[in-house]
Amino acid sequence: MQSESSIERAVCAYAKKRGMMPYKFTSPQRAGVPDRLFLAPVGRVFFVEFKTEKGKLSPLQINEQRVFSKHGHTIHVVSSVAQGKKLIDELV
Repeated sequence: MQSESSIERAVCAYAKKRGMMPYKFTSPQRAGVPDRLFLAPVGRVFFVEFKTEKGKLSPLQINEQRVFSKHGHTIHVVSSVAQGKKLIDELV
């Protein structure tokens, strides 16, 4: 099983090859925010939370998904490199 960080690195490298800018997303005053914010060259922005295949969202992360959703945004949960590449291909 791949680690969360290895999945994140591989997906971010693929995103860069596709012309995206994957930013590490942190918010000092708000826990549970997604791992990455992706800027696509077509003016699209999306958020990704990386997990291992057995990883689960924490209660704080679930709450953040609700907050983002109320504001019209989706946090995509990616648990494999293949899934991350597919998401990027769909959103570019």
